[in-house]
Amino acid sequence: MRDRLFSVLKLVLAVLLVPIVIGVTAAFLDGLRATDGRIAAAFGWGAIAYLVLHILFYAPAQVFDAGKKMSEQAVGFVFPLVKVAGFCIPIFTLLAFGLYALVAAARKSADTLPFFVFWASFTFTMHMVFSANALKTKKPGWLKENYLLTIFIIYIVSMIIIALVFSFLTPDFVLAHFFNRCGHVAGAIYSASWSQLFDIEGRLRP
Repeated sequence: MRDRLFSVLKLVLAVLLVPIVIGVTAAFLDGLRATDGRIAAAFGWGAIAYLVLHILFYAPAQVFDAGKKMSEQAVGFVFPLVKVAGFCIPIFTLLAFGLYALVAAARKSADTLPFFVFWASFTFTMHMVFSANALKTKKPGWLKENYLLTIFIIYIVSMIIIALVFSFLTPDFVLAHFFNRCGHVAGAIYSASWSQLFDIEGRLRP
């Protein structure tokens, strides 16, 4: 009984995170639209390219496993008790951005940013796909509450990290606007949901 109660509570928490998931997604897409059109296009095509590769040709599981081990080693000292800490760091995505920073510093040009954004998006999509697959086998829970809660947290943390990096790479991506937009969207969803669930008086009016 106690385990079932915890399962329900975790599921409720996972549901409560859905507006934040939608908020960070909407905020990130808005931030991308504010940048050079080539950057937004590169990010979109990077995600599509990986999905095509994964579904139709090859799933690079060994690449993901190598990146996960690197992430675990990087954050294990800070979060040694968090079992999924390694999933929260899209290491290859950060490496793609790091390589861009080195190239941009050497060439004094931002012309190569779309190329590295493509690979950052490609590797981030790989990270999320394999994270989701891996978590399905790690005791998803009675109502799959463990799986949903964990994957939502991983996605939110990863998107915040990527947004933070973007804010350093291009002045068009403003981190304050990202968080403001995220809060606005999530708040609107919470407010609308609360009204639908608890506005009994309004429903009873003729």
